[in-house]
Amino acid sequence: MNQKARLDTIIHFLNEHQNISVDEACKLLDASPATVRRDFKLLSANGEVEKNWGGISRKIDYPSDMKPLTYRSTHFIEEKKAIARKASDLVQDGEVVMIDGGTTTLELSKILAHKKIRIITNSLLIVNNIHIERNGWEGAEVFLTGGFLYPDSGMLVGPEANKNLMGYHADWAFLSAGGINESGLTNSNQLVVETERTMIEQAEKTIVLADYSKIGIKSMCQVCGFDKIDRLVTNDKLEDEHFALLQANGLDEQNIILV
Repeated sequence: MNQKARLDTIIHFLNEHQNISVDEACKLLDASPATVRRDFKLLSANGEVEKNWGGISRKIDYPSDMKPLTYRSTHFIEEKKAIARKASDLVQDGEVVMIDGGTTTLELSKILAHKKIRIITNSLLIVNNIHIERNGWEGAEVFLTGGFLYPDSGMLVGPEANKNLMGYHADWAFLSAGGINESGLTNSNQLVVETERTMIEQAEKTIVLADYSKIGIKSMCQVCGFDKIDRLVTNDKLEDEHFALLQANGLDEQNIILV
């Protein structure tokens, strides 16, 4: 395989998998580590990829502070599905649920679509999931907020979305997270944060769905303190220091649900 063919193969692989290591590339290209490193160096010099520990990754330039959902949905997908399954057990028929847009809540919507509940959401993708999953009038009823459609996210945000949310009352608010640190729940976009705060105020209980990679991370905007979080559903892969952080801020075995 000549160099151009190798470079094209690497770029094609990165478009599908985001990262590639030297060992993976050696097997993919049937080439030596020295050849692969030269190819990596050339792609990096051309600005087509970014170097990382042990390999390279696809270079993505985001114009906003919130990465597209298509990018975020490829990370920790099995962990997110497990969290969604566990969180769905909290919801009983007849209840009203608010669901924030996000990759883990997107997985949750696929399960809740089959329950006899009412769902209020600001996510077009969640609405589409429910529409596909449910059988006609069987399953969840759906109420969609209006508002500004945020690019690459499928989320409706802004004053109109918040105004509409304030007209509802819910038993549960299920929120995604950009990060959770000693200050509480954080996220990366101010418009999204404002909508999440409104959901918190309009619901009896707030449930945060966050895979273990979010614990100990602080995103740009503060959503709420730990006093507003009734349950945290996360993975059992928490580092001891992160579990201690949660406990020090009032979350214990009764409010942390591990899967």
